[in-house]
Amino acid sequence: MSLTRAIAPLLVALALAGCGGVGPTAADGTARLWVTRDRGSQVLVDTTVPAGQTLLRALRSKAEVTTRYGGGFVQSVEGVEGSARRQQDWFWFVNGLAGDRSATSYRLRDGDVAWWDYRDWAGDADTLEVVAGAFPEPFLHGYSGKPRPAAVRYGSDLEAGARRVAKALRTDDVAPLGTAVPSSANVFELVGGTPHLIAAMRSPGAGPSGAVRFSFAGSVDRLLDGALARRFSSP
Repeated sequence: MSLTRAIAPLLVALALAGCGGVGPTAADGTARLWVTRDRGSQVLVDTTVPAGQTLLRALRSKAEVTTRYGGGFVQSVEGVEGSARRQQDWFWFVNGLAGDRSATSYRLRDGDVAWWDYRDWAGDADTLEVVAGAFPEPFLHGYSGKPRPAAVRYGSDLEAGARRVAKALRTDDVAPLGTAVPSSANVFELVGGTPHLIAAMRSPGAGPSGAVRFSFAGSVDRLLDGALARRFSSP
């Protein structure tokens, strides 16, 4: 066999790898982009964007944006300007988790929900780590492409609804309230009582790399149909 014939298959394999022929890349697929005001109460943008681009680039592709601090911080979107004096500004979440870096360095992945919201931050600038309205995120895609295991726990007579939620979250870990949950897992608790949807970090201060706890009471149908989307919490 000639040397040329021997190395030809290797060259083909390398070429396919360079073209992404061996599997999906970070640029494959789409992400959701939401732009809202006042904790999701007013929707300015609801669209999809190609995955693989930075969060700021995705925002610029769908809205008029100005920046400050060398382009790393959003000053205004669609003419709505932040103000330190008024304690109002633009903040972003990916899959419901508050960002821990510049929007110029977070790269979106397929299935991500990118959410920009303009709000008064006087009471929660350092404490608002996760919001509920991107559900079923962050259970499905996590943060920075790192989803966590998920567990569903349910109160009395709520097993059927809990199993429907678990199916949406792609987990088989379903058990009554009080059953232990691994410390690394996101947990969704279906409970009785006054309707609500609340999200919190299992360990406050953990940032987007930490596990979350969701508590929900109410209609599972409405939850799974997206009726509570783009709400920081409910009620």
